[in-house]
Amino acid sequence: MKKLFSLLIFLLLQASVAAAQTAVVSRNVNLRPNTSTNGVPVETLKIGTTLELVETEPTNGFLHVKTEDGKDGWVWSRNVHVQTSGAAANAQHVGPANLYPNPNLTPGLAATLSVDDLTRTYTDNCPDSKPSCTYSQDHRNVPASVHKKVYDEYDVPPDQRNIKDGEVDHFYPLCAGGSNDISNLWYQPAIGDWNGKDFGYHTKDKLEAYICVQIKAGKLTLKEAFDRITEDWVRFYFDEGLDKKD
Repeated sequence: MKKLFSLLIFLLLQASVAAAQTAVVSRNVNLRPNTSTNGVPVETLKIGTTLELVETEPTNGFLHVKTEDGKDGWVWSRNVHVQTSGAAANAQHVGPANLYPNPNLTPGLAATLSVDDLTRTYTDNCPDSKPSCTYSQDHRNVPASVHKKVYDEYDVPPDQRNIKDGEVDHFYPLCAGGSNDISNLWYQPAIGDWNGKDFGYHTKDKLEAYICVQIKAGKLTLKEAFDRITEDWVRFYFDEGLDKKD
């Protein structure tokens, strides 16, 4: 009887953990009827699609998920980014909650995870009529209406909606392939005091510049960069020793 009761509790806990987790498609991925690449996919899921996790652990590299319109299937786990509930995510952070975006609003999203995309020269949407420019310069495109929506979502007072007080930041940086979609945008204050150090947007900018140099030098993969910055950008900053280079 005790064993049966323990098993029931375990299954209930597993179900509650799964219910608290979602995943966001970070690269276009096929929704498949089983844990195999054989056969015809149910459909192709686009970047930014939100999925509910049916099971929290992958099977043969595939995650069991359900789409918002109720389709059940399996996706390759490397093409999605798993998000826990806000409470669980905050509990895993090295810093206080105010240093991070709301995970329900801003899970982070990549527009590309191709180094070739980031290192080639662009000519089509360069600012100030430049004949050529970088990936970041070519792809920076967040309309004023989206800025306003981010301010509204993060309850930023009207008198603080300026670059002096804070900025609408790409959580996963643009120079590393971050998306302009609102799921990758948050309001980050200019000043974020914690333990005698500042973790405002200038500090995160320093981490972003470091990340992009490492990626282009072949010392950091895009997948690792995405996972580490969206899981805990402050820990990433500390782990790379950037706090000692201030």
